[in-house]
Amino acid sequence: MTLLSVEGMTKSFGGRRVLRDVSFTIGAGEIVGLVGTNGAGKSTLGDIVSGITPADAGTMTLLGHPYAPLSAQDACHLGVGVVEQLVTIDPELTVAQAVFRGTPQAGRQQSELREQARVLCREVDLDADPDDLVGELPHFVHPLVETARVLAEDTRLVVLDEVSAVLLPSEVTRLHAVAARLSRQGRGVLYISHRLPEMLEVVDRVLVLREGRIALDRPSASLDPVRLAGETVGGPVSLPVRRQPAALQSSRAEDAPLPAPARPARSDEVALQVRNLRVPGAVEGVDLVLRRGEVVGLTGHRTSGVREIAGALTGELPALSDEALLHGEPRLLTPSADVEALRLPAYRPDEDAYGVDPGETIARTLTDEPWGALTDLRKEIASLRRVIKTVHSLDVKTLSIRTSVGALSGGDQHKLALARWMASARDVVVLHEPARGLDVRARQQVRQLLDEATAHGTSVVVVSVDPDELADFCDRVGIVADGRVARWIDTGELAVDAVRERIVEAATAAA
Repeated sequence: MTLLSVEGMTKSFGGRRVLRDVSFTIGAGEIVGLVGTNGAGKSTLGDIVSGITPADAGTMTLLGHPYAPLSAQDACHLGVGVVEQLVTIDPELTVAQAVFRGTPQAGRQQSELREQARVLCREVDLDADPDDLVGELPHFVHPLVETARVLAEDTRLVVLDEVSAVLLPSEVTRLHAVAARLSRQGRGVLYISHRLPEMLEVVDRVLVLREGRIALDRPSASLDPVRLAGETVGGPVSLPVRRQPAALQSSRAEDAPLPAPARPARSDEVALQVRNLRVPGAVEGVDLVLRRGEVVGLTGHRTSGVREIAGALTGELPALSDEALLHGEPRLLTPSADVEALRLPAYRPDEDAYGVDPGETIARTLTDEPWGALTDLRKEIASLRRVIKTVHSLDVKTLSIRTSVGALSGGDQHKLALARWMASARDVVVLHEPARGLDVRARQQVRQLLDEATAHGTSVVVVSVDPDELADFCDRVGIVADGRVARWIDTGELAVDAVRERIVEAATAAA
């Protein structure tokens, strides 16, 4: 039985056509994956289905009846729910109230909701008390609260938009169990994701959206991650070994690939050394050595201490150590602004346009000096040429460098913000989730940024829950558990998929 039918869907933003005559169906009890490069229109399509954005043209039917929601609330009332990666929930609500908001039980007393909320939280592997305030929870678990809410709703179709991007492998497994449960109940699921290996484990069918059109509609059993990645970008893609960075792939067939600089052999020069790092109540006895030009990854369960290790390195958390040396110079592990404090610069994709002003143009965002500053014409032309080169090399989907950043896809905003930050990054830096929510080509472009930085001597600590990101970017990966590094994995000459398997296995064993 067909649950959702989409016919001739078209959508434009300004002069840019995002969706072009898109048609597909989702059956009752079917889990359909939707993939595509950043800017291909995936989230726009998900927003139209879930009532967040109206289409310019095209029709939809839900269980054979015309379906044209006026808002997300209207869509929910008609039986379509959505869980997004970046969720905004009233911080003053309790977890129980957040789980049942918008449902017929929303007005009941907290005491009456508590036990049901506890069961639903357990279903999605959310370690939170129903009486906890949402504002007291880390933001990365808010999508789990939303997933629990979907289970509480009487929805016929659920849109999961990049929910897995910020989840640990164990949490993704639980999310897949939720999707399977929805399927057994006869509900449909539209599963939008860039994490291809994980997605193929749970979906029945895959839709590939390329240049605003459905380029592929095929059962998942007939695909593997490498083939699906190739279908996504419209050309062959191989999973590279860590030591031979892949060249950037242009979206235009006539453009020659841009070669990535060869990574130098691992230097013996120590950029950062920390012995016996301790963060009271969270980290106990961590040793860290980071060489010049090296990329080291750290990952672990939410309560493993990995975030506290990063916080100690960036000076956000008070910590102790037997020794902390930055290029051989002693440093203190303290949040103070003292010149002897170790305060490594950190990059985090923010909830607000990834740290850039959404109303600012691409050109001004990527320009080094203040806009309108007195300068000579040659410098101004050189600056704009660098902007154009960056936009081209990162394959940003735009018609002009005068386009506002907020009009770009989330992935393109992320790439530009990271490119701007990395352009000034020197010495030793910490990157949180540098490829969060990015497609396979965009990950190669982020890797290009890291390779260029490390080739000039920058050392990088990558903090991430994504095993693919860690496997592709890092020379070594530390699995953190119970406040210690339980195991180091040297990526060496291994292929990305082999490293990914070792990371998942080690993380699962250490959890």
